Amino acid sequence: MSRRPGPRSDRADVRGDILDSARALFATRGFKGTTMRAVADGAGVDVALVPYYFGNKDGLFAATLELPVDPREKLDEIFAQGLDGIGERIARTMATLVDDEATGPAMLGLMRSAMTDGPAHDVVRDFIENVIIEGYARHLDAPHARRRAALAATQIVGLAMGRHVLRLEPLASMTVDEIVEHVGPTLQRYLEGA
Repeated sequence: MSRRPGPRSDRADVRGDILDSARALFATRGFKGTTMRAVADGAGVDVALVPYYFGNKDGLFAATLELPVDPREKLDEIFAQGLDGIGERIARTMATLVDDEATGPAMLGLMRSAMTDGPAHDVVRDFIENVIIEGYARHLDAPHARRRAALAATQIVGLAMGRHVLRLEPLASMTVDEIVEHVGPTLQRYLEGA
């Protein structure tokens, strides 16, 4: 009789054990230095359980940050429509996600962590570099794709910080449509390579 894939029933919180292990490893080794096998070893589980619960390393990383959406998946959706209008789509998606009651608090927590020293800062920097910037860059077929992606990513990070963490006016009071109108063209120029 073959077993269905998944965790054994004799473990109380396999998912939680994996997350604890991953948080510790991401904090000490960074995103690139953390492997699925090391996470599984730290949690005392079979390596197959890590993708069973989290899909891939990006999904695991997002879960350790308690983000309500998988950023890589969201970027793939945004870029699926091509580069025409990409700046407006990114600006609208990010402004909407940060403004939303369900997704905003975790994303703002991530932004606040970036302003600290120590492991939290390093984990957020790794996340921005290896998930967001790489997520943009892999969709770009333009000279200096990573540079363009970094400029776009920092525009969004700065926007979220100014609007929601620092509450700078008039930025904090602007509507999503106003944000898209003003920030979209800048993102478009960065990403399209015009």
